[in-house]
Amino acid sequence: MNSDKIRKLWIVFISILMILLLSDLFIHRHSYFEIDGFFAFPSIFGFLSCIFLVVISKIIGIFLKRPEGYYDE
Repeated sequence: MNSDKIRKLWIVFISILMILLLSDLFIHRHSYFEIDGFFAFPSIFGFLSCIFLVVISKIIGIFLKRPEGYYDE
């Protein structure tokens, strides 16, 4: 892909994220707990969950990694 297409994809992705974030101003959510009533809580929770999964997968990868010539022997 050339850089022009990648730039357009970033613009589309950021636009979608901004629309979803701003939609939280207009949509009334019924919160069951105090913390899930905060502004943009689902977005922040999803982002932090994604970061957590990436970090955990990196840690698990350290233990499950095989040597480079593992299958050649």
